[in-house]
Amino acid sequence: MKKAAIIQAKNLCKTYSSGSEQFHAIKNLDIEIYEGDFTVIMGNSGSGKSTLLYLLSGLDTVTAGEVYFRGERIDRFSDRDIANFRSKKIGYVYQSINLVPDLTLFENIALPGYIAKVPKSSVHNKVTKLIRAMGIEDQRNRLPSQTSGGQQQRAAIARALVNAPDVVFADEPTGSLNYEHGIAILDILTNLNRQGQSVVMITHDIKAACRADRLILVKDGKIEGILNFDKYEENDIPDREEIIFSYITRKE
Repeated sequence: MKKAAIIQAKNLCKTYSSGSEQFHAIKNLDIEIYEGDFTVIMGNSGSGKSTLLYLLSGLDTVTAGEVYFRGERIDRFSDRDIANFRSKKIGYVYQSINLVPDLTLFENIALPGYIAKVPKSSVHNKVTKLIRAMGIEDQRNRLPSQTSGGQQQRAAIARALVNAPDVVFADEPTGSLNYEHGIAILDILTNLNRQGQSVVMITHDIKAACRADRLILVKDGKIEGILNFDKYEENDIPDREEIIFSYITRKE
């Protein structure tokens, strides 16, 4: 049974200009992101994977092509509509964590709710539940600088979830963390996915990529290949590592 696509892109292109020179970051790319999947995007530095994530999430404008979210074409949205779409339909987790330094963790998590004009009481109730779920209840009134990198990234994930997005995008969410904190963040994203949350994650780490239902390999702005892991059991992680490593090596 074919899965439902929550995001579709057709003939997607993104070109950056610098003077008379042009750089084609994404080149006539077609892609589907399926509802409820944990999708991982991999590729070498400069392959276009972060640009692709920005285009699919509405954080950047396309040069050409079409992007659909639940069948609605979002690349034609007005600035106001795309801002409304981003605040209500997607959550974004950055490698650099990107919390507001002079706001507490609680305030950082609540911020998207305020921007979306959700009633303050509803926002506070949701933030309280998310803080508890992320295991940072005792850090709620601290500034980011007073907490660890792992605690900050947990807050960043909670911030991405506060408006109950349809999709969570994560761009190298463990890249700035130590091994222990990185595993904890991957566990959170995996558990969210098991509860039905659609997740799209960029990573360079093969172990992290093993969390995927589906792995998309990007090279030179195009999709080089796709691996599906539906047939593998959760305890087949060593097999997945070997498969991913062999696949990437063969495609390089």
